[in-house]
Amino acid sequence: MHWKRDGQQTRSQRTQESLLDAAEVLFTEKGAEATSVADVAEQANCSVGAVYHHFRDKKALMYALFDRMSTEFERVTREGVDPARWEGATIADILRGYIEASLLMGRVRPGFKRSGLEASQSDPELKAHFAELLGNLYKGLGELLMARQDEIGHPYPDLAVPFVVDQVSSILRGRLDQVIRRSQLTQCTDEAFTRETLRMASDYLQLKGAPETEAES
Repeated sequence: MHWKRDGQQTRSQRTQESLLDAAEVLFTEKGAEATSVADVAEQANCSVGAVYHHFRDKKALMYALFDRMSTEFERVTREGVDPARWEGATIADILRGYIEASLLMGRVRPGFKRSGLEASQSDPELKAHFAELLGNLYKGLGELLMARQDEIGHPYPDLAVPFVVDQVSSILRGRLDQVIRRSQLTQCTDEAFTRETLRMASDYLQLKGAPETEAES
């Protein structure tokens, strides 16, 4: 997955991206309401005038940030749930890929989804679109798993798969977003987190031929 943007940009484009990067950080740390235009300018090492040169006001900045997030999210989702990417992969492979990619993205861009959520809170249309983005990701992931339902020993795969997608996604949110919900799993390593999440999903789905995972000593 590629989250980093092309470095071939004009000076104006680089300034605009710096301002959006600053807003992404601040919206995540302080919230959109508590962040001022002056805060964004200071974070980006720019003047307040530079902010208003690129964005009419804070609301325009919020819309631009949401637009950037949604465009990147849609691309990553499209690439991530492309069946061709997972040709020959098992359900365990797909779930591991989802977990590891989510953890990596959370380290590289900790404010990516959180800033989009913050930017959308005051606008019902943006909030609905944010929910749609997440829904498309979960739908695509679920379809990948259902295409391999012959691996599932659970008697009701069409019910079990949505449960697993929802639970794995929820656990990931808890680990990556400590603002909304404090996770009790912050002390374990990413490797242990991935292993135990996969164990939980595999046991519930009753995956056939799933390899045994050894507990961390």
